[in-house]
Amino acid sequence: MVNEGGKGVPVAKAQLRQYLAASQFLTGNFAASPKDILQSLECIQLDPVSLVDRNQNLVLQARTQRFFPGILEQWLSNGQIVEYEANAASLMPAVDFPILKGIQQRLYKRLEPELLQLGPVVDEVLRRVEMEGPLTSRAFDSAHKVSGYWDNQIPNTKATSHALNLLRDMGILRVVGREGSQRLFDLTWRGLSDAVRQRWETMAAAEADQLLLQKYLRAYRVIEISDPRFGWHSLTMAERRAQVSSLVSQGVLTQIFVENVQRPYWVLTSELNQILGYSLSEPDIDAVPLRFLPPLDNLLWRRQRLQDIFEFSYTWEIYLPPGKRRYGPYVMPILAGSRLIGRINAKRDTNRNQLIVSGIWWEPWVSTSKQWHRFVLEQLEGWAMRLGLSSVETPS
Repeated sequence: MVNEGGKGVPVAKAQLRQYLAASQFLTGNFAASPKDILQSLECIQLDPVSLVDRNQNLVLQARTQRFFPGILEQWLSNGQIVEYEANAASLMPAVDFPILKGIQQRLYKRLEPELLQLGPVVDEVLRRVEMEGPLTSRAFDSAHKVSGYWDNQIPNTKATSHALNLLRDMGILRVVGREGSQRLFDLTWRGLSDAVRQRWETMAAAEADQLLLQKYLRAYRVIEISDPRFGWHSLTMAERRAQVSSLVSQGVLTQIFVENVQRPYWVLTSELNQILGYSLSEPDIDAVPLRFLPPLDNLLWRRQRLQDIFEFSYTWEIYLPPGKRRYGPYVMPILAGSRLIGRINAKRDTNRNQLIVSGIWWEPWVSTSKQWHRFVLEQLEGWAMRLGLSSVETPS
C-alpha cells in the first residue's frame, strides 16, 4: 500500500517535523510542568538502562527544567500514575487505567489456567500483599521453580515471582514503585481513586479498546500501519488496515502525502490545520536549545518515521557486540528545534558528579566552527545541570 499518485493531503516534511517537536514539548524554554508533558505524551516508556539516567527521566529532562529526581516514583506510589504495557512497559496518568480493561480481561482469560496451577502460592502472595503492603519478589522465599516469562526450556523462575507477574498482568496487582531494580507490587485499587475504580468497573471492554486506540493516535500523531504495536493491541496487518479505513471514514484520520516518501501516513483530522500552519522553513539550528534524546524517547519510537520525515537513521547500539558498534552503547540523537542534527555518546560519572562525553557526530550537512563548538559546550553544560551534575568532560 503506497501513496499512489500522491494520494492524500500534501504536507511538507518541515511542517511535520515542527509539529511533532512542538507537540512533544521539544521546543520552547523548558518551562512546562512534568504533569502537562506526561499528559500530552500520553505515556513514557520505561527502561532499566541507566548509563546517563533512566529513559523515563531523560524524556522529561529533555523537555523541562522542572523535573526533579524521584518525581515519577513519587507519582507512582501515590497513585497519580500507573505502570502497564503501552509502548512496551510505560508510565501513564492514572486516569487512563480504566481503558486498559480490555487488555486485562483478555489476559485474565488466557492466564487464569496458569494462575490456578500455582494454587496456594497465589493465595499466599495475595494474603501477604494485603496484610503487609507493597512487596518485591525478593520478599518471598520459594524453592519451587516454574517456567516464567523469560525462561526458555528450564524452569528457573520462583513460583511466587511468576504469581506476582501474572497477577499484575491480569490487573489484580499493580506496580507502585521500585527498590533498586525490584518492582514493588500492591493491590491494584489500593492508592487509586474511587473515581478511577468506578470508571473501570462500569466501562465495557470494547469501549476501553477504542479509547486506548485513541490514546495511541494522540501519542504518535503521525501514523503508519507497519507498526506492530499499532493501537497498543495485538493486531494483524489486515486488522490495522481495517482500523485505519474505519477511522478515515469516520473523519478521525486524514491520509497525507509526504513528498519523496512512499510509505503512507495519516494524521488526526483535528490537527491537520495546525500542521499546515507551520512554515516550510525551519529555525537556524544555532538559534534554538539543543535537546539530547534518550534512545526510547517518544519522538524516536518509529525508526521508519525518523528516516522518512526527519531524514535521520538511528540505531540504539547497546545490544550490539562492542566490535559492531559505530558510535557507542548509549548513543543519543541530538535535536535542534525540529531537526535531528547528530548524535552523542555519554555516560554519568557518579563519583565525580560529571557527565562524560566520549564522542559527538554531526550530520553531514551541519557546518561546525569555533562559535558552534562554544554553543554546543554551553548546551552540554545546561544538560548536565538538568541531570544534577556539576560539570562536563568532552573530547578535545
